Formats: sequence, structure tokens, C-alpha cells
Amino acid sequence: MADKPKEPSEMSPERVLGLLAEVRNRLSTVAWALHGMHHESEAPVPDDIAAVEQLVSDTIDGPLGDACAALGTLLGLNPDDASLTRH
Repeated sequence: MADKPKEPSEMSPERVLGLLAEVRNRLSTVAWALHGMHHESEAPVPDDIAAVEQLVSDTIDGPLGDACAALGTLLGLNPDDASLTRH
């Protein structure tokens, strides 16, 4: 029988750091893509913008969301708590 994925509450601190490193790498890719678009002589085409948007959305919904949930559990905090400061 296949192992089921771990719940965020079962995630190790090392795994959380791994997810955050993945987020950092993906955001670095986004920064380089935007930098490249900025230096092109032609304006970016809709497919270029859509690719960057998809990468950001996948990052938010994937490793960043998982890391936030797991980190909240590790710290005993609810990331959706209204009392947390947001900017």
C-alpha cells in the first residue's frame, strides 16, 4: 500500500525549511524572468506574463502554503488568526 502524504502537523522542521528554500528558489526564478523581460527590446507577450503568474500561483498554493501551515503547527499558531500582524 502506498504511503499517504504527511499532514502539515506531522512535518519535520527540516522539511519546512526545505519547502521555504524551494519558495526562495522559485521567487529567484521569477525575479530573473522579470529582469529579463525588463531588458528585452520588445514588450513581454501575454504567454510570458502568464508563465510568471503560473509560477507564482503554484508557489503560493504549493510549497509556501504547505510551509506556512506546518510552521504554524510547529509554533502553535494559526496562520489565519486575525490577531497576527499583516502588511
